[in-house]
Amino acid sequence: MARISSKSLAASYLTAVAGFVFLGMASPGRAEDAQVKVTVVVILATDKNKSVDKQLECIAKEVQKAEPGLTGFRLEKITRQSLKIGEKEKFQLVDDEVATILVRHGPNEKNRVGLTVKAPHQGNVVYTTCCGKFFPIMTRYQTMNDERLIIAVRVQPCKVEDADEKEKP
Repeated sequence: MARISSKSLAASYLTAVAGFVFLGMASPGRAEDAQVKVTVVVILATDKNKSVDKQLECIAKEVQKAEPGLTGFRLEKITRQSLKIGEKEKFQLVDDEVATILVRHGPNEKNRVGLTVKAPHQGNVVYTTCCGKFFPIMTRYQTMNDERLIIAVRVQPCKVEDADEKEKP
C-alpha cells in the first residue's frame, strides 16, 4: 500500500482549489454575469374600430380567439432593456402603469428563459418562454379611451446555434 504524505495531500488540495478559483475568475460568461435583453411591446386594443397595425396582425389574431370583440390594435411603444439573471426591472407602459419583469434564469438546455411578469391589475405571471418569440399578456387595465392594454414580452439572446434563426423577423 502506497503512503501519501500529508505534504503531498495538502499540495494536491491547494492545487485543486487554486484551479477552481482561477477557472471561476477567468470565466467571463459566468451565469450571474449573463444578461438577457427584454423587449416589451405596449399594445392598445379596442372594439371601436377595425384598424390593426401591420406588425400586430399575428398577435391580434391570437388575442381575438379569447376576446373576439377586440377588433382594433395599435402599437403604442416598444422598450428594450438588458437585465442580469436575477434582476428585476420596471417598464413604463401607458398612463402611470408599469410592468415589473424579473429574469429568473437564462437560456436552459431547451433554449428557454424563465421570467416573472407583474402586469397592471394582475398577479404575477410566472412562465418559461422560448427565446426570440413574443409572449402576449392581456391585462385588465383600460385607458381613459376604453382601450385595453396588452403587453408582449420577448427575451434574447438565444443560444449561439439558434441565434441566426431567431433574429429573422
